[in-house]
Amino acid sequence: MSDTTIDGAPGRRERKKQRTRDDLMYQAARLFAANGFDETTTEDIAEAADLSQRTFFRHFSSKEAVLYGDMDELRLRVRDALVERPPDEPAIEAVRRAIMTLADNYEAERDHRFLQAELAAAYPSVSAYSRAVVQAEWEKELIEAISDRLGVDPTLDPRPEIVAGAAMSALRVSIRKWTMSGGREHLPELVDDAFDALAGLSQLAVPTASQG
Repeated sequence: MSDTTIDGAPGRRERKKQRTRDDLMYQAARLFAANGFDETTTEDIAEAADLSQRTFFRHFSSKEAVLYGDMDELRLRVRDALVERPPDEPAIEAVRRAIMTLADNYEAERDHRFLQAELAAAYPSVSAYSRAVVQAEWEKELIEAISDRLGVDPTLDPRPEIVAGAAMSALRVSIRKWTMSGGREHLPELVDDAFDALAGLSQLAVPTASQG
């Protein structure tokens, strides 16, 4: 039997599961901020949430996974934002607008997003997870949405993967600058600047010896 109500809302079991996940994410973020990522164990997180370590692993596979536990929702938001762009809008501009929903979320959820970015800058395992799991899933979502938008097969047409890869690079550069500024710079503006730089690459000239 599905754990949903007649109107499609989550049922009691699903709501309880989400509350447990939310509490684990909250306690993990609190401990990471206070003590450091490597210095915090999954046992510490479970104990702070008054749960067993076994329960922790029923919900999250690792500390990295609990740190980025809300990324699926954000990934779907980016996909929906891209799908909703006008069909006659150039693909790269549509992707820019979709990526901007990520930047806006980083500003709206500044404390948590900055913690994620700061930990990724400081701890190799967090950085690796961010790239290999979180950003890879975002890129995959973009590739599929761009392919649908262009009506092409991404295994035969390289454009969706190229555009998605360039967009993720622009986002990474922007987040790095935002993190280095201590979160003082406005991330949406940094993303806009990065996409402007991306658009200008086709006019980029190699300096001559006389120019140097």
